[in-house]
Amino acid sequence: MRALAQEAGVALSFLSRIESGDGSPTLATLMKLLEALDISAHEFFAATAGTDRQVLIQRQKDMQKLDDGDKLWRYLLPSHRDVKAVMTYEEYRPHTKNTERERHPKDICGLVLEGTLTLDVDGQSPVTVNAGDSFYIRAGTPHTSANKTEAPLRMVVVELPKTTA
Repeated sequence: MRALAQEAGVALSFLSRIESGDGSPTLATLMKLLEALDISAHEFFAATAGTDRQVLIQRQKDMQKLDDGDKLWRYLLPSHRDVKAVMTYEEYRPHTKNTERERHPKDICGLVLEGTLTLDVDGQSPVTVNAGDSFYIRAGTPHTSANKTEAPLRMVVVELPKTTA
């Protein structure tokens, strides 16, 4: 547990509280823990899809949903060995409170459907991404994402497959 806490950058006492059911991580902290374990959230929450169809359909009722009270994520694609990308619908409530610095293991891109996303990337001025705008963040880039407005933020985000140079 010490190694996991250190790798994920969380306190051992907090990790112990999560394990005992006395604590609950934010979505950003959950992502850090899963990354340290080398497991994607999509894999962690997935029901195994046992099909070899050429077209895979994920019904809304079957989509995995994560909600920490501040942000809602819904996994839009089924977890399957042939699905190479992870696509999520994300909703940030007004004035996001949980704005932890995060670093994705893979490149991500997205489209803001409604509202305004504020991206704060280390070494740069914060940038706003408005409805209809898209964004691309390279793997390993430390950043925070937030909704600093009165309106909900809704977007679709895609985690791209790992590529080798």
